[in-house]
Amino acid sequence: MTEQANRIDWLERQLAQVKSFVDRDIQLLNDNPGDFSIELSLSSWKSHQEELQQELRQAKSALVREVVELRLLGRRMDGSIPLKLLTKLADKFNNAISHAAYHLRHGRDPSRGIPDELSDEIDLRLSGLAFGSTRLVFAGNIYPDTTGDSAMESALEQIFDVLDAPSPEKIRELVTVIGVPATRALSEMLGALEKQDIAAELTWPAPNAKLYKWGGTIQDVRCAHQRLSTVEKLKPEPVTLRGIITQLRDNGAIYIKSHDGGKIKVSYNRQQYVYAQQYTLGMNVEFKAMRYVTRDPVTNKDVSTYKLVIE
Repeated sequence: MTEQANRIDWLERQLAQVKSFVDRDIQLLNDNPGDFSIELSLSSWKSHQEELQQELRQAKSALVREVVELRLLGRRMDGSIPLKLLTKLADKFNNAISHAAYHLRHGRDPSRGIPDELSDEIDLRLSGLAFGSTRLVFAGNIYPDTTGDSAMESALEQIFDVLDAPSPEKIRELVTVIGVPATRALSEMLGALEKQDIAAELTWPAPNAKLYKWGGTIQDVRCAHQRLSTVEKLKPEPVTLRGIITQLRDNGAIYIKSHDGGKIKVSYNRQQYVYAQQYTLGMNVEFKAMRYVTRDPVTNKDVSTYKLVIE
């Protein structure tokens, strides 16, 4: 582990601890409105949180680029690759990263393709072919935005979660996070490999010193492709929700009581946290969301989940 990776890992652990203190003081203040000592403590912890976030942004930006390796094993995978297959794999991998990054920020899929500014921000490119079977090396920008979020880093974290998902239920849950187009792109990439009986292994040494790794056999490719192909046709429905906020949770949930008396949970991603901070308890709201409907296998009834949308 490099010194820079050690620094990032330490900062992220510090931030997690400080966030728990901030959450604690927010809850205490809700229970004891106007308590000066709690307000002082909360202000101090928030100030420290901002300092750590700034340090983390600087540490991550110093790394500049991120490298992901897709290792292919199979017939003719000897350090070279047919150009047609290379083009398809690169295109699908880029689509998966880009659409996942967009969906994480906005809670919906782009209506007119990935904006140029997001593509430029990620700047994903094939940086080389390495020997030892065929290894495709992709490089991309992990420079964080003003909130400390890196579009590529966030997308990769979720993509590995999707590939490693142990059950259809977990995959359906993750699809609401990265979106259907990103899921479809991953599925089509795996389908192209399965068709030619090519095994794959995806590896990413993340900035926080965690090594992400998936695959290694043709069976891994087949299983992941089968699981993803069952949910890639999921069609979320855009809705407008109206009601009064009854709960706000920093772990990514807003609860509202609708005007007809029903209770609705609206989830949001970490990348939407700053936007969600505009809401307060008791606020009468109207906001856009995506509604996902799945069938509960036990009750055989439709179950709706909602994800916050940012225009």
